Amino acid sequence: MNKMGKLVLSALSVFGIAACAAGSADEALVLGESQEALIAGSGFFGSDTLKSAMDAAVAASLVPGLTYLGSGTGNGEKCMRGTVPGVTWGGVTYCNGVKQQTMAPMSRDFTSCQPGDKSNRVAKDAVAVWTKSTQAATNATSAKVKGAFCGDGTGSAASCALTDTWGEFTTGSSSSASALKLYRRDDASGTTDAFKSFTGCATFCSSVKVVVDDSTAGPRLSTDAAGTSSLVGAGKPCLSSDSVTQCLGKVAASDATVVAYAGLDAGTAGAKTLTVNGTAPTTANVRSGAYSFSRYLYLNEGNGTRAPAEQDFLDWAFGVNDPADAAAFEDTLVNAGFVACTDPSSSPRTPLNCGAGLCP
Repeated sequence: MNKMGKLVLSALSVFGIAACAAGSADEALVLGESQEALIAGSGFFGSDTLKSAMDAAVAASLVPGLTYLGSGTGNGEKCMRGTVPGVTWGGVTYCNGVKQQTMAPMSRDFTSCQPGDKSNRVAKDAVAVWTKSTQAATNATSAKVKGAFCGDGTGSAASCALTDTWGEFTTGSSSSASALKLYRRDDASGTTDAFKSFTGCATFCSSVKVVVDDSTAGPRLSTDAAGTSSLVGAGKPCLSSDSVTQCLGKVAASDATVVAYAGLDAGTAGAKTLTVNGTAPTTANVRSGAYSFSRYLYLNEGNGTRAPAEQDFLDWAFGVNDPADAAAFEDTLVNAGFVACTDPSSSPRTPLNCGAGLCP
């Protein structure tokens, strides 16, 4: 999370739930009975994978009063739905029975459609399998990726034990006897949803470490105390300002026995992706779907009355007032490592040309 996002959430932590509740009645007059103000008046949740791209997009849009909080696709969807018990973040619970945003960047589509929802595919990405660049292994089959992370899909100890060393995971590794050190996104992550869909994983092996976002500490292990991180600090791989996705790439780059799944935004010096079933997550392979763990990215719209800043951002992103704005939005996605659905060098350029999603 960027420093602005942490300042926003720190301020909310000081005022607590009472501050949120105190403002809700006034905001309802502006936004309608179905929705309160954005988080702290400016924040919105959504895909962690898209964190760096959305930070850049918000800045490029010149729309004031917006702060992208990331934290996970599932949290963005919850806040568009007003799901109970809501999203607990920085010690405060948001969106608990009330909608606090009507747009969310997502690394998967809606789980289901409600009247007024709109799925907007904006780019393509890969759920990549990351390790250190010095690791001699280059490929893993999708079956072995499944075996390493969830065994037979149930996460049973017996099935997980069948693929818990590099020699069992792949061929040609630097040290076949070395145990795999596995890292993953949490269950609020659209990347985790996609990974489960691609592999058939239902429950992960107990050895897989979960990296979560903390509004104070930045990326941390789920077993770390809130507000602290064993991944951040002197001699550690990550920065407190990193998204979880970026941190996973750095964790992979730090140890040749690590395997982590994350989106393409995890790319960093010293990390590499393994091919899956012999196919690399290149631009061409992701765009065509030849890479089997390819997926779409979304800027989805929920129902309810939209905050003015949300509407202004959506108008910019989709080129409502100037088609060049849509190209500028696509550029922020491509610059973050994602894949434009149609080659931007084609003439005429057709930005965000990704086809229809689940919700019309």
